[in-house]
Amino acid sequence: MPFYAVLFSRTVAAEVRKQIAGQYGGSPQLLKNLSVGGNATSNAIPLTEAVEPVDFEEYLITHPPLIESGPLRDLIEFPPDDIEVLYTPRECRTLGQDVPEEGENDSHVRDCTRSYTEDWAIVNRKYHKLGTAFNPNTLDKQKERQRGLPKQVFESDELPDHSSYQDDQDDLKRRSMSIDDTPRGSWACSIFDLKNSQPDALLPHLLDRVPNEEIDRHNEDQRKSNRHRELFALHPALDEDEPIERHCVPDVPKEHFGQRLLVKCLSLKFEIEIEPIFASLALYDIKEKKRISENFYFDLNSEQTKAMLRPHIPSAAISTLARSAVFSITYPSQDVFLVIKLEKVLQQGDIGECAEPYMVFKESDAAKNKEKLEKLRSQSEQFCQRLGRYRMPFAWTAIHLMNIVNSAGSLERDTELDMGLSERKGSWSERRNSSIVGRRSLERTTSGDESCSLTSFRPATLTVTNFFKQEGDRLSDEDLYKFLADMRRPSSVLRRLRPITAQLKIDISPAPENPHYCLTPDLLQVMPYPDSRVRPTKEILEFPARDIYVPNTTYRNLLYVNPQSLNFANRQGSARNITVKVQFMNGEDPSNAMPVIFGKSSCAEYSKEAYTAVVYHNRSPDFHDEVKIKLPASLTDHHHILFTFYHVSCQQKQNTPLETPVGYTWIPMLQNGRLRTGHFCLPVSLEKPPQSYSVLSPDVPLPGMKWVDNHRGVFNVEVVAASTIHTQDQFLDKFFALVHALDEHMFPVRIGDMRIMENNLEAELKSSIAALNSSQLEPVVRFLHLLLDKLVLLMVRPPVIAGQIVNLGQASFEVMASIVNRLHKYLDTSQDMHGRNSLLSSYIHYVFRLPNMDPNSPSPGPGGLGGSVHYATMARSSVRPSSLNLNRSRSLSNSNPDISGTPTSPDDEVRSIIGSKRSLGIIHSTAMERSGNRMSSHTESTSFLQTLTGRLPTKKLYHEELALQWVVSSGSVREGALQQAWFFFELMVRTTTIINPHASSFMIKSVASVIVRGKKDDLELVERLNTSLAFFLNDLLSVMDRGFVFSLIKTYWKQVSTKLYALQNPTLESLRLDFLRIICSHEHYVTLNLPFSLLTPPASPSPSVSSATSQSSGFSTHVQDQKIANMFELSVPFREQHYLAGLVLTELAVILDPEADGSVPWMFGLHKKVISVVHNLLSSHDSDPRYADPEVKARVALLYLPLIGIVMETLPQLHDFTGMFIDFCILLIVLGGIPVHIEYRCLFFSISCFGRRGKKRLGRTRAKNSDELSPSGSAFGSQENLRWRKDMTHWRQTSEKMDKTRAELEHEAIIDGNLATEANLIILDTLEIIVQTVSVTESKESILGGVLKVLLHSMACNQSALYLQHCFATQRALVSKFPELLFEEETEQCADLCLRLLRNCSSSIGTIRAHASASLYLLMRQNFEIGNNFARVKMQVTMSLSSLVGTSQNFNEEFLRRSLKTILTYAEEDLELRETTFPDQVQDLVFNLHMILSDTVKMKEHQEDPEMLIDLMYRYCFYIAEWITSHCYIIQYTINSHEINLACKINDHYKCHKFDIYSIYDRKYLPVGCVTFQNISSNVLEESAVSDDVVSPDEEGICSGKYFTEAGLVGLLEQAAASFSMAGMYEAVNEVYKVLIPIHEANRDAKKLATIHGKLQEAFGKIVHQHGKRMFGTYFRVGFYGSKLGDLDEQEFVYKEPAITKLAEISHRLESFYGERFGEDQVEVIKDSNPVDKCKLDPNKAFIQITYVEPYFDTYEMKDRITYFDKNYNLRRFVYCTPFTLDGRAHGDLHEQFKRKTILTTSHAFPYIKTRINIIHKEEIISTPIEVAIEDMQKKTQELAFATHQDPSDAKMLQMVLQGSVGTTVNQGPLEVAQVFLSEIPSDPKLYRHHNKLRLCFKDFTKRCEDALRKNKSLIGPDQKEYQRELERNYHRLKEALQPLINRKIPQLYKPVLQVNSHRDSFSRMSLRKLDV
Repeated sequence: MPFYAVLFSRTVAAEVRKQIAGQYGGSPQLLKNLSVGGNATSNAIPLTEAVEPVDFEEYLITHPPLIESGPLRDLIEFPPDDIEVLYTPRECRTLGQDVPEEGENDSHVRDCTRSYTEDWAIVNRKYHKLGTAFNPNTLDKQKERQRGLPKQVFESDELPDHSSYQDDQDDLKRRSMSIDDTPRGSWACSIFDLKNSQPDALLPHLLDRVPNEEIDRHNEDQRKSNRHRELFALHPALDEDEPIERHCVPDVPKEHFGQRLLVKCLSLKFEIEIEPIFASLALYDIKEKKRISENFYFDLNSEQTKAMLRPHIPSAAISTLARSAVFSITYPSQDVFLVIKLEKVLQQGDIGECAEPYMVFKESDAAKNKEKLEKLRSQSEQFCQRLGRYRMPFAWTAIHLMNIVNSAGSLERDTELDMGLSERKGSWSERRNSSIVGRRSLERTTSGDESCSLTSFRPATLTVTNFFKQEGDRLSDEDLYKFLADMRRPSSVLRRLRPITAQLKIDISPAPENPHYCLTPDLLQVMPYPDSRVRPTKEILEFPARDIYVPNTTYRNLLYVNPQSLNFANRQGSARNITVKVQFMNGEDPSNAMPVIFGKSSCAEYSKEAYTAVVYHNRSPDFHDEVKIKLPASLTDHHHILFTFYHVSCQQKQNTPLETPVGYTWIPMLQNGRLRTGHFCLPVSLEKPPQSYSVLSPDVPLPGMKWVDNHRGVFNVEVVAASTIHTQDQFLDKFFALVHALDEHMFPVRIGDMRIMENNLEAELKSSIAALNSSQLEPVVRFLHLLLDKLVLLMVRPPVIAGQIVNLGQASFEVMASIVNRLHKYLDTSQDMHGRNSLLSSYIHYVFRLPNMDPNSPSPGPGGLGGSVHYATMARSSVRPSSLNLNRSRSLSNSNPDISGTPTSPDDEVRSIIGSKRSLGIIHSTAMERSGNRMSSHTESTSFLQTLTGRLPTKKLYHEELALQWVVSSGSVREGALQQAWFFFELMVRTTTIINPHASSFMIKSVASVIVRGKKDDLELVERLNTSLAFFLNDLLSVMDRGFVFSLIKTYWKQVSTKLYALQNPTLESLRLDFLRIICSHEHYVTLNLPFSLLTPPASPSPSVSSATSQSSGFSTHVQDQKIANMFELSVPFREQHYLAGLVLTELAVILDPEADGSVPWMFGLHKKVISVVHNLLSSHDSDPRYADPEVKARVALLYLPLIGIVMETLPQLHDFTGMFIDFCILLIVLGGIPVHIEYRCLFFSISCFGRRGKKRLGRTRAKNSDELSPSGSAFGSQENLRWRKDMTHWRQTSEKMDKTRAELEHEAIIDGNLATEANLIILDTLEIIVQTVSVTESKESILGGVLKVLLHSMACNQSALYLQHCFATQRALVSKFPELLFEEETEQCADLCLRLLRNCSSSIGTIRAHASASLYLLMRQNFEIGNNFARVKMQVTMSLSSLVGTSQNFNEEFLRRSLKTILTYAEEDLELRETTFPDQVQDLVFNLHMILSDTVKMKEHQEDPEMLIDLMYRYCFYIAEWITSHCYIIQYTINSHEINLACKINDHYKCHKFDIYSIYDRKYLPVGCVTFQNISSNVLEESAVSDDVVSPDEEGICSGKYFTEAGLVGLLEQAAASFSMAGMYEAVNEVYKVLIPIHEANRDAKKLATIHGKLQEAFGKIVHQHGKRMFGTYFRVGFYGSKLGDLDEQEFVYKEPAITKLAEISHRLESFYGERFGEDQVEVIKDSNPVDKCKLDPNKAFIQITYVEPYFDTYEMKDRITYFDKNYNLRRFVYCTPFTLDGRAHGDLHEQFKRKTILTTSHAFPYIKTRINIIHKEEIISTPIEVAIEDMQKKTQELAFATHQDPSDAKMLQMVLQGSVGTTVNQGPLEVAQVFLSEIPSDPKLYRHHNKLRLCFKDFTKRCEDALRKNKSLIGPDQKEYQRELERNYHRLKEALQPLINRKIPQLYKPVLQVNSHRDSFSRMSLRKLDV
């Protein structure tokens, strides 16, 4: 069972009964001033005040656990092995440790050696990693806990994705249809299809009559099988910054390495091979102008060439044969070069002469120059034999390292880089190099340039082809830096030099993590080193460009001597070929030369001497040699470096020695006891130094000695030490020297020029301690461990000088605080999230141990203590030791007075600390007495300090001294200590057994006061101090009296609270939350909360009906009830005994207080923070193996019972803060249940948050809609909206999704599914508990209604198949036990249930369908059994199907058909009801539903065709029985699909005409049917019938909805009026209010009547103001042609489009839409409006004909259609005209121009719910040419009349019409018409009347022109008089031309009328009419 799910199995039943009885109302804990005490006499303590914690140790002693050993016993007891001291051997990377030989090493060397070799001393809290601080919810941990999860099946995962669904619908998209050609399937056909369908599997025993108790028991067993135990294992870690309590173990101190580079020297080949060449590599940084590595010497000569030097090098050590090296670069940059220098054997001639053969001879000319090469080779052999020990500079080159790295990194394969002189940096060519190894990148953190990473580039092989010869006078490093800088410039001077041609191949790659056969700079073998005979790789020591701050961890003592230059210009005598012999001497005799000089290449490993290279014939040579020396561990005054200068005779002359000494000088190694390093300019003696010269400097003028250049400095040399023994800092040296003098009691002490006597040693020691602040930071860091050890020693063991104990505690504390602050200030990049410097935290964790009190006794270690020592942290003694009386404990400081009295103020407290003493023996004895008790006693009767030090303390307790010095400090020292309080806190914890209460309380108060006084500028300090204090107290909970620590926590809490509630400071609240979170991260958090306190009621069995009705329950007493109340509330007893849990829940209640101002921005941050605290704790409990036992879980759950009431009080806060709401849902769920009195919103919201997102929706984000959690929302909208969205959870997938593999996404989907399933199953468990508990109560209806709401909501969300099976089982059981709940009380929920069940009946998963079908059948059955009819379910199922069709996107008719068949099968097999009418009723309903279902197939085919879809839905609505629901869905669809204008019209229209049903009311003022609404729309009467083929309204109460009331009608009519007003249809507003006004008059509602008349006034006012500006729709006739269109072929519609829609717009829209469906080349728009001959069309294409049409009205209609609104409302007839000629042309001459007028009639009037209506009637009228002319002249005459009589007059309009009528440019228009048709009397008598009518039209036309001219004359000004005269002249000319034509009459028309039988309407006879119906 999941965590906490067992909670209510023990306690909830009685609590629920009590709550139902009303004894306890809402949770009172948020009422700040209300008493929440455990009994009537307890004092009220508001939540904002701290309570007094219980005395923890006293409580444990007085309440010993009665439980035997087991999980429950372990829950209350601290484990005996809680704390252990581990001595862990250091990890050594070399095969052997390089430590100085045992001998007469001084104490400093011994201390350093010990510091680098002793084991780590780790104080380990064994269970610490079970707390939240060391128990992060990591991905690996989550995966381990998630192993073996089953895959939950979700319907959303089974659905096809959009793309595949689109592919499946391709064929459907290729078809279209017309509503009139899609007849419904017949009843018989529907029965046949359904009976041939396959049903799903029937549930066994579903129809059996089983007792409810047995059903419940079976359902519970099924729910509890295969459940996941850890709910939080399924929930990802919170999306928050690194948790504040995270306390990572610091890294083990280790040797520093930068980014490592492996360089392999493969080959070196010259054009000629005549002699050995020696090479060296080194790294240079030209920006810093520094060599950043030692030299690596390598030899690539062949064995034959090496043989030339055999007399001088008899054997070579394996360590000198290395050809590969590992370079370390801490600060990589673009300025680093790899410099290669070549040397050769000294020979006669300068460098240029010696290099000439290499530049002249070519390998290709070897045969031609054979004799010359033999001569050169012979000369070389001679020089090698004679001068083989001497070298001379030869050539050099450099490689820009970053160019190589960057270029190699950009290539896709390994590269070989050819560096030549033809380009600035050489030409680059690529080839595959299969031999390159070591390609793994090495991940190391350095602080170099991020763009210069050396860890991830691809290996590259370089071929260096050109070298530059060395210049004898430019050998210095300064010259080299100039050359390197020049190489980076485009116009390099070096390019103009003649190169030495060679081929040096070098392989460069990132160094592997652990290279084989590697030697350290000290020549130690690095593991692994399988074979000592293999050529090694050397690690090259780095000389960092800048300081590196890493403590020393290994022994190293190297010295580098770099001769730089010599000036013998003023020396007399022959001294030209000069070399310098360097020796390290430990005496003055030549035999005292020590073999400590490292060999270079192909030589011995160590030698006694080294020679520099010779520059031929140069008296002032520069040197570039490096001499590496291994320093002895202990140096004496006789150790020195001796330099001997020789002149080497290159020519072999008789009686001339090979080398002649020409000078001597030396450097003593020690000066005043300190190692001498740095740059020296030394004088050179011409004679051998005298006796005892080594103790003096050559700068001292010795008597009788001859010096070069009069004793001036002529020899420049640099000495650099790489030593972990010598600090090279004068202040550190002095401090260590004085401390060691104290240890060895050697007085007097000589330091520098001073002799320090014992009597002034104290002053010198204090001054040296203070002077440590002046030390350089780099040496301080290097010797940090030793330095801190010595300072601790001085505090713990004060020295005895001259018989007196010297107090150095204060001085040591001050300098320690200073050093710690310096490290934090200058090394801020090496700090963790809490500001803890990594160097210091590593020191405390691994290095720090209390110094041995007896210098002669060995330090403890694995040998003496067995490797680890365990400590008990929990007393089992029944008698509390007197030593635990902390109020009587005293300080142990010898240097400061003890503590006494009870201070009353901080000042008094300080004085009291300084005012008393106590002997050490008492404490020692009491410490021994309490062996085995809480105070960190050793399990073997040895104290904590004894274990760390090896013996009992004889001086001071370090933590006491530290605390005391901190308390009494002031000024900058106190400030510094506060800045880095964590360091001193952790030091104290490492040595704590008991802390003086006065000092500790004062310290806590001091720190808290700093926190509360913190300003914004000091916020970082305050935060750091706050976390440090919290960690300190957290640690103390493991090593001290917990009750006392609780009191310290209270001290902090009280001080912060006072300030917090006075200032309402959110920063303080945030700090307090951080403090609390850290405190509660303790691994024994649950034990510290006393989960077995007396507040816990007796256990009871899981709730059942029998237990619920028990009258003898133990909870019946008032006392017991009060205890239960205390459990559920934040009462004072609860907060006292469950102290830490009380603090957490109190903070939660206060911060989430609904009465607080939640709108304040910072409150949201606090909400998140406090919720995270609780979530973090629960997650930790859930994963803790100690709490796996169900009984233990129940006990832990009791600590969180008040959470339920808190959540209920703060639900509004949680809902607003949606980002954190889900966390509280988790909390509610893991609590396993909720009391009945809590509103069901909790469970409702929890379900919403845990709805499954769906595998294919993992990347979607959640729309933040506050309505999505509303219970009244659409069930199918909820399915999408309530899905668990990512921004509501903490899934971190915003940018990571693209990086995840398919397997990872599948794994996430499995986790997501299991979490959703498990969470909802726990809610289902809770609902079952509530149902069982309240089933016997009287007031159960409302509670059960809430249960049903939660169940229905869970069905609406996306759930797994497993959950839905259990959910349906619970639902069936609930309906079975309480059928009246659905069918009599919760009628709306009956409709919801039908909807949910029907939706799941269409599921793609068979098990879901099977259970949903079973539930739906039993619902019908139970409804029938109540009254032999299931009318309600029948009606609701029909309505639900309409909703399902209208809204569900994933609806599948095939699956629903199977479910209907399943229901039918149940009815057939139900033997019990076979003889009733029930089976027949079920069959009728199922068949009806199946017919409705068939229509949905066609709807899906046209999802993207809005017009067709509305047509189908429209027909569908009129089939089903319930109008309102269906039409509402269509209206909603229309609103979403079209403009709001149209939507409003449709909405108004149908909200009105649907109310013919109100005729059932016998109220005179109510509408009597649809006749009332016929003035609003002419469609009302046609659609007023209600179908009764499914249900009968009179019999089955279909009119019981909320709209079928008078108030419902009024509300809908008011909405309709408002919508009409929005649509600008103000005339319809009046018609609606005509229905409303009688209702309000009957109700005497004057207020409503006033409002209505006001709105009517507003509507009529808008009609007046918008006169001439109103615009309604535009209409087009659209015809479809082509078999590709399917059923749309040859169909014609009238489309209604928004106002001012152009023909091109609708044409483009339809062409684009059908083009997307069939292909752009398959759709063609017919451009004309002529009748379409389908035979002439391409049968493979779809054709669309679009024509603009106008409303058409007969003459009689125009009498009623007066206004613009009248002419645009209730439109059914439309007209368009088509010009044509008899020969087929569209246009011709006047006498042959015909016109076709087409009148269209639609099936319904516009506006309508559909935007296109079928054309049901078409009529054509063909006009002859003369009739066309008559219409044109009538139209022109009307325009003249309108312009003439317009009011107000418009002169411009009038002149424009006149110009078109009488202007000269258009005179031919009317005149030509008259001349064509009036010049002759027609021969056909049938045309007489047309001739006469046209003649009369012209007569009227001329009259109108005259009136217009007269009107214009009255309007024009003086400037238009000429224009007026021109118009009059034109008019007279036109009138004269027309006069004879219009005066000619047809005589036949004026004959006497004869009585003949003839038609008088010649117009009708001559008009050719075609009727198309």
